[in-house]
Amino acid sequence: MQLPVLLDKLSEFLMVEQGGLELYRVVASRCTDPALTQRYEAFGQETAIHRQVLVNLIQRLGGDPNYVSPTARLAQVKAAGLLQGDLVVDGLSQQELEANDLENVLLAETKDHADWHLLQQLAQQVDDPTVKQALQEVVDQVEDEEDTHLSWARDTLSQLALKLVTQGPAPAPERWQQVLTGPVPPIEQIHPAPIEQGLLEPARLSPWQETPVVRALRSG
Repeated sequence: MQLPVLLDKLSEFLMVEQGGLELYRVVASRCTDPALTQRYEAFGQETAIHRQVLVNLIQRLGGDPNYVSPTARLAQVKAAGLLQGDLVVDGLSQQELEANDLENVLLAETKDHADWHLLQQLAQQVDDPTVKQALQEVVDQVEDEEDTHLSWARDTLSQLALKLVTQGPAPAPERWQQVLTGPVPPIEQIHPAPIEQGLLEPARLSPWQETPVVRALRSG
């Protein structure tokens, strides 16, 4: 086992927990559904504990929790991107806003859950008994809650989206009028340029034609 690599990953996982904590604070502060707000606050409190668990684990393994690894910096940028998406809400209804918040929670919890699943796998495979025990103890403490976070976010988002589509409320007619008949900028202004470099040349045969290999086998 490469302990420096593990400590780098733990620094990344710690940053993920920090980003999740900030996200829960934002979504809870503007949610109008009491049941959702209660869940956000509860999960935020658990996330704060998970953050401290990782701090303690890093120290136990001889690392410095204040060290920010390169992958942790990437995790910070990604978390900031989710928060930035939560600020681009012009034109959304309250229901759409809360669905977007919940989708961001699902994205964050998917990564978070993967982190703890990796620690579980490592706990089963490492040879160092001290590291093995340290990893297993934190996994036993946290993983069940991470399972709950992920499954709740996924299922609740599905329920919210189904309710929004089947029961509404629908957007105001003014919004549809603006979307359908308003001035539309050229596609080049609203869509990124296609990737043109580094790609293989496209196939020159029509998809319904036989390939050269098939034709050769037939003729043989």
